[in-house]
Amino acid sequence: MRLISFICGCIAPFLPALAAAQATGPERLVFIGADPAEGRPGAIGPDLSVLSLPGLPAADAAGIEVLAALLRANPVSTFVATPESAGIVSGDLSLVADIALGEGAGGLTVEVGEDSMGLEEFGSRLSALVGAFNPARRQIAFVRVADPGDRFPAALGQLQGAMNGAGLAMSVVMVSDAACEGPRPGLHYGVIAGLPDRAPFGDAGGTVTAAEAKDWIAEALARDVARGAPCAARYSLILQGDDDPARVLVDVPAVPLMPEMESAVYMEAFEALFLLGSDDAGAIQTFLASCAYCPNEAELSARLADIGERQMALRLETGVWESIREDGTPARLKVYLENCQLCAFRGEAEDRIEWLEAAAEARAEENAAYQSFAAASDLPGLRQWVESCVACDFRDEASDLIAELEADTAFQEEQAQLTLAMERRNASMIEDWLAGCEICGAKNEAEEALAALEVEAAAAAPCVAAAGLPQQGGPRLLSEIDENTARQACGAALAAYPGNPLAVTALGRVEQAAGDLSAARAAYQAGIEAGLPAAYGLAAHAAYAPGDNATADYEEAETLALTGYALGDWLSGEVLTVLYSRGLIEGKGPEEAYAIALEQADAGNPVAQFFAGYFHRIGAGTTADDAAAVAWFEKAVAQGYLHANSFLAEIYEQGGAGVEADPVRAAQLYWTALEGGDPTARDRLTDGIEARPNAVIAEIQTRLQEAGIFSGRIDGIGGRNTASSVERFVELQLVN
Repeated sequence: MRLISFICGCIAPFLPALAAAQATGPERLVFIGADPAEGRPGAIGPDLSVLSLPGLPAADAAGIEVLAALLRANPVSTFVATPESAGIVSGDLSLVADIALGEGAGGLTVEVGEDSMGLEEFGSRLSALVGAFNPARRQIAFVRVADPGDRFPAALGQLQGAMNGAGLAMSVVMVSDAACEGPRPGLHYGVIAGLPDRAPFGDAGGTVTAAEAKDWIAEALARDVARGAPCAARYSLILQGDDDPARVLVDVPAVPLMPEMESAVYMEAFEALFLLGSDDAGAIQTFLASCAYCPNEAELSARLADIGERQMALRLETGVWESIREDGTPARLKVYLENCQLCAFRGEAEDRIEWLEAAAEARAEENAAYQSFAAASDLPGLRQWVESCVACDFRDEASDLIAELEADTAFQEEQAQLTLAMERRNASMIEDWLAGCEICGAKNEAEEALAALEVEAAAAAPCVAAAGLPQQGGPRLLSEIDENTARQACGAALAAYPGNPLAVTALGRVEQAAGDLSAARAAYQAGIEAGLPAAYGLAAHAAYAPGDNATADYEEAETLALTGYALGDWLSGEVLTVLYSRGLIEGKGPEEAYAIALEQADAGNPVAQFFAGYFHRIGAGTTADDAAAVAWFEKAVAQGYLHANSFLAEIYEQGGAGVEADPVRAAQLYWTALEGGDPTARDRLTDGIEARPNAVIAEIQTRLQEAGIFSGRIDGIGGRNTASSVERFVELQLVN
């Protein structure tokens, strides 16, 4: 459209008109040289009278032509008796006229239908026609001008004067290059029906004001041009009769004049409301390109522009995001979040920033871990670091340091020690290695091996309890072993863990108790090969006391015992104590025996505590000291070492240096020993009973009497009757 102009004009007072058929008539829409069917949206209601004139009648014939048109438009008309004096009004009037501008001998001409006339005559005829209708209100004229010669600008003043002469409130002039042969928009029907006032076009106040009509018509004309409609005006003008935007042009009817138009507007309004909440630019564009009345057109156009802006912003943001999404630091990502408009990638950016910050923290922790491992020469830590590092900023340094540590002599020695311990399946050796290693290059392997051995030890625990050494929680004497129970327990452990050194060695004691010394020695040897300390002591004891018809090998016993003793085995120390105290090893005597006994006594070995007390009692390898002897004997007794009872009782019988006599305590110790079947107590209270003090004998007689064995008089005299009662008591204990 070249021009949409709003020109205010002065409309002359309406002219007197012919008498019509009624005092107040319907809304009239008169077509002059135009087809009423063009732009008509379906059927028309009774409140709209549509009249059609083929041309613009001469001024003096206007009344007759209008009367004829009124008669044709009404099936039944009622006239007053004297029509000349009636002065009746025909109702509101709007016009639709098709004209063409031409050139004649006298200048510009206006062609209406088949008539051609000058501009002055056009004005007088138009004024006469409007006046002939004697309308209550002269409303709007829609003038469609064909102007192939572009004469309209020169004729504008005269045309405006002609329109003003008709007294119309508003004139809409639409100028085209030629008469349109296609369908033309029905602006006139829309205005007459009151659409400019209807929501969402106007304020729904019940009247179409000049302002509402101007805005609605201007948008419709502009829409046709924008779409390239076949009959769109090249340019248009809206001529207003005055400057009052509130002037009423149409009273909106309560009953729709054109139901089909109302239905179409309703459906379009519904679709527009839906599209106002949509981001589908294509759907909005399709609606705006195809709608007939286009409610909410401005809002939809604004939304379409907003969608376009957002799409452009999204394209720009996408470009920015694609360029920064792989950034290794969060700086650019944070700038994006601080400045983005749509922030379509906020979630990804925040996740990336969180990941980068976590990665930076993890990297710092990883590097700090390396520094810690390197400073401590922690070979396992360095190896683990290399295997699990993510950033690996110090991978080369770590690899070099690992190689350096592995080449170190101390590392190789540690590895050899651990290898030996693991080959022997020796938990104690592995524990010692873990406690004493400096480089600890195979710490993980050592811990895993120790854990596995602990599992095996747990499986072997019932076996050890049934046949192991006292230090391991087993029976002290071979005779105390329950062979059936021990074999079952050890067999179960070996079935679960074949070659378990604890179970193998304990089973050797079972074989020795059964008299199969060969099998016992084989079992002890297996334990020795596994590095089990207890196996050395058992093998040493077997060499020292091989049993009937076998020759003792004291040197082998010492060799084995020395190794076991060095490994912390108590039995090995006991064997050495006996060998040395009896002078069975050349160059070794009581002093060496006492030193070993004292060391193991301090370690808590009850047998060694007995030996330490015994050496102090007889003054062998150390000074004779009854008080020291009592102290060690008491420790051994407290731990349940039965043999110590009789030796402690002997001191309490008479008392000694620094020790007061305590016959009651002595008798109590003897009695405990008798209950346990101790042969020393038995001998002293039978064959040696005469040497016991009377007070001690009296206590023993009392206890025997309480046990229902002694029926004699409690006189403290150790005679044959008392000795016999002791024998019977011991025999009963053995039976029970």
